Amino acid sequence: MTYITDTHSLVWYFTNDQRLGKKALKAFESTVQSGRIIVPTVVLAEIMFIANKGRLLIGFTETVAKIESMANFEIAVLDLDVLRLSEKTSVSLEMHDKIIVATAMCYDGVLITKDEQITKSKVVKTVW
Repeated sequence: MTYITDTHSLVWYFTNDQRLGKKALKAFESTVQSGRIIVPTVVLAEIMFIANKGRLLIGFTETVAKIESMANFEIAVLDLDVLRLSEKTSVSLEMHDKIIVATAMCYDGVLITKDEQITKSKVVKTVW
């Protein structure tokens, strides 16, 4: 199975935060043997931005190091295909959320997210 992670999900998974949903945790863990976790580049940009403000327990460099050390994780580049899908997404979302959703669409994966607006839109499959 292919999962795409949003920012909160990835940070909470890497920091063992109890706010991570049980199904979300199971999704992350299920890919260790088979499957993959796609990390949109915009998620890393958000982590860099928020960590620089001192509001995260994990920083950009540590996050990237963890991703690169795990065989089931892959960083998705922000390319023209993702931007085109993002533009066509009819749901009213902030730019970074549209890019995350578009990445999930490009990979035909399930988005690990707590975001109610994305979940209710049903534009992509979600798990939390």
